[in-house]
Amino acid sequence: MFDLKKPGELIIKQRYSPRMKLLLAVIMAVALLVAAGLIYNYGLNRAGFEQQSAQQTQQTLQEELRKIREENQGLQESLARAQRTIQMDQAAYQDLDKSLKASATEIVKLREELNFYRNIISPADKKSGLRIQNLYIEPAGGTNQFRYKLVLIQALKHERAILGRAILEISGLQAGEDKLLRFPASNEKPIQVNFKYFQDIEGKLELPRNFQPKRIKVYIMTLGGISMAEATYTWPLG
Repeated sequence: MFDLKKPGELIIKQRYSPRMKLLLAVIMAVALLVAAGLIYNYGLNRAGFEQQSAQQTQQTLQEELRKIREENQGLQESLARAQRTIQMDQAAYQDLDKSLKASATEIVKLREELNFYRNIISPADKKSGLRIQNLYIEPAGGTNQFRYKLVLIQALKHERAILGRAILEISGLQAGEDKLLRFPASNEKPIQVNFKYFQDIEGKLELPRNFQPKRIKVYIMTLGGISMAEATYTWPLG
C-alpha cells in the first residue's frame, strides 16, 4: 500500500494478514503458558524444599524435646530417690535419737538405783544408821496443793528396823512476814516410819493461798520424840 504525504515523497507501510496475526497470538500464548509452567514448577520445587526443611526442623525439635523429657524424667526419678533416702535417713535418725535418749534416761535411772542401793549396803563414808536419801515435791493439780515423796534408807547395818515418824517444816513468807508451817499438824495423823533397809513415804500437802514457801526441813523422830536425822532443802525442788 502506498501513501503520499508530500509531493515527491513515497511511504510504504507493511500490512499483516489475519492469518499472521493469529499465528503471532498463538506463539505469544504458548510462550506465556510455558513461562507460567516454569514459574509454577519453580514454586512447587521451592515449596517442596521449604516443606522438607520445615519437616527436618520439626524432627530436630521433636528429638530435642524427647531428650529433654527423658532428662527431666531421669531428674525427677533421681529427686524422688533422694527424697526417699532423706526420709529414710531422717526416720532412722529419729529412731536412733529416741533410742539414745531412752538409753540415756535408763542409764541415769540405773545409776540412781545403783547409788541408792550402794548407800544402803556400802556407803562411801562407811557410816551406818538412818539417812534421808531424798525428798521430791511436785504440784498436785490444785491451787497450792503438792505431792511429796520422802526416801529414807538405813546404811551399812540392818540388824534392827527403824521406827518413828517424819515431820515436814516449811518456812516462807505470809503477808510479808516470816511464817513456819508444820506437816502433819498436831491434830493430824503422823507420818509413820517403819523400815529395815529403805522406805518411800508419799503424801499430799496444801499451803495457804498467800503463802510463799522458801525452804523445807525434814525431821525423822523416834516415837519418844528424839531426833534421828534431819535435812533441809530449798524450795522449789523436784
